[in-house]
Amino acid sequence: MVELALRFLLVGALAFGGGQAALPLVERITVAETGWLSSRDFATGVGLANATPGPVLILAAYVGYRVAGLAGALTATLAVFAVPVLLSALSVRLVGRWRGSARLEAFGRYAGAAAVGLLGVTLAALARPVWDLHPALLLLSAAVLLAERRGASPVLLLAAAALAGAAWGAVLG
Repeated sequence: MVELALRFLLVGALAFGGGQAALPLVERITVAETGWLSSRDFATGVGLANATPGPVLILAAYVGYRVAGLAGALTATLAVFAVPVLLSALSVRLVGRWRGSARLEAFGRYAGAAAVGLLGVTLAALARPVWDLHPALLLLSAAVLLAERRGASPVLLLAAAALAGAAWGAVLG
């Protein structure tokens, strides 16, 4: 239980850019280093975390539950959010004193760049299993994203996806 708490304290401390940016670290810890989850279980946890309202790092509750039941879920959840909550409380006090500071502005610029890099790594980590399943799925996902960015109607996108799924099923079936 102590290892669970320490590892999720680390995740919480390094989760700059939001929970999505921390997913590669959580995957490395839970799948590669500790073996707490299989790759498939990790993907299930990410899916569940994305399906719930709230932060993606609620994934900690899933991992904690799989490792040590209800106590593990509570421990991992408290640990993953402890550092951000403490840093937020501290920053409220400090930012008032440092407002307009060149160092604070530089931190914001570099932290933003780091978050973009972590999001890129996360995208690659999540795209890899889709590519392994079938490369066309990744290409279709990119096409849907492009259509959405160009202002296509969500209803038309859903209809097109349903037709593509039916055609795909007919080809495979």
